[in-house]
Parts: sequence; structure tokens; C-alpha cells
Amino acid sequence: MIKKIFILLAVVLFSSPINAFAHGEITQATPAADSTVIAAPSEVSIEFDGKLQTLGNESINSITVTDEQGQVISDPVSVVEGTKISNRLQLTDVTGLVSVHYRVVSEDGHPVEGDYSFTIGQTPTLTSAGNEETAEEANGISEESGSNLLVNGLGALILLGALIVIVRRFKK
Repeated sequence: MIKKIFILLAVVLFSSPINAFAHGEITQATPAADSTVIAAPSEVSIEFDGKLQTLGNESINSITVTDEQGQVISDPVSVVEGTKISNRLQLTDVTGLVSVHYRVVSEDGHPVEGDYSFTIGQTPTLTSAGNEETAEEANGISEESGSNLLVNGLGALILLGALIVIVRRFKK
């Protein structure tokens, strides 16, 4: 009976969502990291995998966009709407490498910050579909990411354990 309880507890523990305890991660950025756009966008936005925290009128979440010379080209205040944060660009006549720095407080209460860049003003070159990575691969997203492998592996171990228990029971 105790073994059944332990097995049930293990199944419940390992089937719980693991990423519920993780800090907020970017699910989409516009413009995308390491992308090239012909003209400067009117705003930069980043979407996260969980709701961003807000504290009344205080600015605890921010996006700062700078040009190649380090000059800030975005508004001083960012806008948060659920899982998305955005900021309008004050200067849209820039070209070259543009850096985006973000700092947000994810729904677990922990601050998350990081940087990425994109390029403005160079015409993107076309490549054949056979040589080009898919958008998911380019952004480091795959169905077999680390957390998926962990969950699949644990699921396989649980199934294997259940099979062993069933086989032992039938042998008796």
C-alpha cells in the first residue's frame, strides 16, 4: 500500500507544470532579436510567457532602445499590457545596429532583465528555403527544448516504473 502511495505521489509531482516556477521568458519580440528591418519601427515590443507585475503608476518595467552611438531613441516610459511591454521610438530616422534593454518584474515577483539587438536600414537578402533555418530554429525554439525533454524523460520513467510494478504483480 505504501508503494502505491509513493508511486501516486511521484506521478503527481512529475506531472505538475515545471515552468510554473521559472522566471519570465520572452516569447516574442518585435522587431525580433538579430533581425534586419528596412525602416525603423514606430515602437518596440516584447511579449513574455507570464503576466508582468505593475505597482500603480510606478515604472517597474521598462524598455530602453539605443542607437549605435548609445543615444536613447525611445520614450522614457514604457507601456505594460498583461504579458506585453512596449515603448515608442522618438527617433525613427536612425540606421545601423539598435540595442534593446529591458527590465521587467515577472508574475513570480522576480526582476528579469536582458538585452538584444536588431539592425535598421539594410535590405535583407533572400535565401532559398532549403538553406534557411525556420523561424523557430533561428529563435532557439524547438519542440525538443530542455524542459520538454525533461518532462518526456520523466514521463517515460514513470511509465517504465508502472510497467515494472504491473509485471511483478502478475508474476506473483
